[in-house]
Amino acid sequence: MCTGLECASPYAWGMQLVTLKAVLATVWISVMLILGLTRHLDSLSSWILVAGAALLPPIVMMWRGNPSGQPISESIYDARR
Repeated sequence: MCTGLECASPYAWGMQLVTLKAVLATVWISVMLILGLTRHLDSLSSWILVAGAALLPPIVMMWRGNPSGQPISESIYDARR
C-alpha cells in the first residue's frame, strides 16, 4: 500500500502545489498590508508602491511557478507504445 507524496498522482501533487502557492500569496499580501498600515503611509504614491510590492511577487509566482507537465512528444511516444 502506498501512502504519502511519493505515490500521489501528478494531478493531486499539482493541486497541493497550487494550494501552497495560494497560501503563500495570501500571507505575503497580508504582511505587506500590515507593514503599510503600521508605517502610517499617508501619500498615494507610497500606497501604490506597497500595493506593487504586495501583488507583484505572488503574481509572478503563480504565473511562472507552474510545474511543467509531460511534453507532447513524450505523450505521443507513450501512446504509441
